[in-house]
Amino acid sequence: MTADDLELADALARVLSACAPLPGERRALLAARGRVLAETLRARWAMPGANVSTMDGWAVRAADLSAGTADDMSSGTAASPGARTDLSAGTVEVELAVVGESAAGHPSAAMVGPGQAMRISTGAVLPPGADAVVAQEDVRRHGERLSIDLGRAGAVRPGHFVRRAGSDLAAGVEILSPGTALRPGDLALAAGAGHADLLVHRPPRVAVLCTGDELVDIGCPPGHGQVVSSNGLMLALQAEAAGAEVRDLGRVGDEPEALRRALADAAAGANVVLVSGGISVGDHDLVWPALLALGAEPIFRRVRLRPGRPLAFARLGDARVFALPGNPASTYVGFELFARPALRRLAGHLQVERPRRRVVLAAPAEGAGRRTHCVRARLVDGRAEPLPSQVSGALTSLRGCDLLVLVPPGPGLPAGAEADALVLADPGGE
Repeated sequence: MTADDLELADALARVLSACAPLPGERRALLAARGRVLAETLRARWAMPGANVSTMDGWAVRAADLSAGTADDMSSGTAASPGARTDLSAGTVEVELAVVGESAAGHPSAAMVGPGQAMRISTGAVLPPGADAVVAQEDVRRHGERLSIDLGRAGAVRPGHFVRRAGSDLAAGVEILSPGTALRPGDLALAAGAGHADLLVHRPPRVAVLCTGDELVDIGCPPGHGQVVSSNGLMLALQAEAAGAEVRDLGRVGDEPEALRRALADAAAGANVVLVSGGISVGDHDLVWPALLALGAEPIFRRVRLRPGRPLAFARLGDARVFALPGNPASTYVGFELFARPALRRLAGHLQVERPRRRVVLAAPAEGAGRRTHCVRARLVDGRAEPLPSQVSGALTSLRGCDLLVLVPPGPGLPAGAEADALVLADPGGE
């Protein structure tokens, strides 16, 4: 098999071998959401930095509350001087002296000694001498005395309602690794661990160009033999969803010199050029000859795929060029199978392909002979239901598409058969 007629896996391998993650740039946390981390991130300090309370309540010494177990109540004994047992009421209380307060952001330097308790708020530092916290609802205060209901509080041992220093993170440990696609929780963690900015891969720059004399701009009624140039909009949205910065160059007609100028302009400053139309073998399919005339390095010319066999990939200067067939479904499928993984690799993602899942067909799926048939489908009750139209030139063949079912070469698959599918979106999602 030659580079002019590749299987899907071989074609994708050639695409990815031409793509390496783009260099990193430092960005403030607020501007880093969705970007991919390009460095190893470590905690600059422990989290939390001290023993802190997880409840509003009272900081105590657990040893002062050792009375009040079931055995203590049955024997009538109390291990601490402040313990008071009322067997008739079935309760055990401990009385402690109040010695101040530790509030969040205002730690107390006062010591909690034997028989003492200190008011403490959630997130406040545990004062010296204390090793446990009793919740506010388990106590009653009488002036400078505190009564703790051990029947409600239960067994209070060292560490009760206390988050230990460093229990979340120790200083110096790795918190985020290169290749992490940064989400709000990741960025909050980075902020809490001492980082105000991060080294992230810059997003790929994409130029989108549509070709063909038959195209008219969006919003213009097409004349006889004309169609609205909707592929450019679709590709721009697909590329933006993949994390790229997009420059839409509109459309160019079937005139060789104008096409060469447009392709050269698209490649200038772009990491990826997406061209729709003019890549088959007709007299007016001028994209491939124009690329070769500009000195592009061809990588492959066709893929054993339906829809989208005449899909080509080349290098033009520093730009990777995807020349996609002009039929809407061919453009859409070609982007999802090849251009999107390339964009994600350039952006630094470790997982570049769409998630795959094994699906059961709700209806028969037609085969494409020696080619893989990429059947547009929706997920209904856990089964893959092929869309009514699979015509590559029909925009309706993309409406409500959740899955691209990969029907292997051959006559097709019957209803109830299993197949691999690329998951584009959850039903009703983006």
